[in-house]
This record gives sequence, C-alpha cells and structure tokens, in this order.
Amino acid sequence: MTGSDGPAWDGRSGTAGGAAFGAALRALAAEKDLDAAALAAATAHDPSEMEEILEGRRRVTVAQLARFAQALRLRAIEFMQRANLLSLEVYALGLDPLYFLPANQIRKDARIYMREINPRHRVPEKDMLVRNPTLRALLEDEVLDALGKLEIELAYLLRAAVQGTGGTL
Repeated sequence: MTGSDGPAWDGRSGTAGGAAFGAALRALAAEKDLDAAALAAATAHDPSEMEEILEGRRRVTVAQLARFAQALRLRAIEFMQRANLLSLEVYALGLDPLYFLPANQIRKDARIYMREINPRHRVPEKDMLVRNPTLRALLEDEVLDALGKLEIELAYLLRAAVQGTGGTL
C-alpha cells in the first residue's frame, strides 16, 4: 500500500520499492543465506545499488523483480507477498486473494478447492495459477526462458492487482 515512502508497487512508473519492500527483500535474502553482496551478484546489481534498494532509496523494475524472485527461488505470488508488494493491507482493503483468476466458474471452483484442502497446508500456488488461461499458456511457451516467463508473470500479476485495487499497491 502507499506509505510515507510511496507505493510498494507503482503501476504508473512500473517500479517497486520503499522501506518496507527493502526490509522484506533483505529478510528474504537472509533466509536463503545471502547477504547484500551475494544478492547483488546473483541479480547482476552493483553492490552500492543493492544497498540503496535494500534501504528503500532506489526503486526497481519488473525485470529486476524477476531476477530477485529467481535468485531467491520463489514463485511469483509468493515473492510478491513476501516482498510486501501484496501485503496483508492490500488484501484487507479488498483485493481478492484469487484476483488473478477470471471472475467466473474458474474462480468459484478455485475457492471451493481452497476450502476443501486442509487449511494447515499452503495452497499450491501453481495449482491456482494454471487455472488462469493466460498464465497456463505462458508456462507452456517454448520460446521464453525461465527468467523471461517469470518477468511476464510478475508484470501480469502486478497489473491485475492494480486493476483489482483501483490504484497502486
């Protein structure tokens, strides 16, 4: 959500950032035993630029987000949630957790599926994402590499989230 340092994701500029994003990214890297220098190396960033990102003073593009998600070995939705782009506040203010599914029988079936599985277990993200015809086609694409697919998936999910919230995240 929009904070004192700007929105976590600004759909108009196509950038993510801010103090909460930087802190979340630092915590995610620490979970994977990566310090700022190792994360910078894994994502082709200059170490000083990485420090600015982690401190919330520099914003990043979708292409950079894809490199972060890939380096941290996280799928798109989990990365967006854990990097504070899809925060609990965003969901509390009305974003449907299944916002990326068409608002028809597909979403209804997915909601039933989520209710029927054991609530102590995480909903398999891939099971939900392949219910979206666009994202399923992207997974089946033979032209793009894994990083390219992740970048497009993030761009799609972020744009749909902005549409679902009526503004920035």
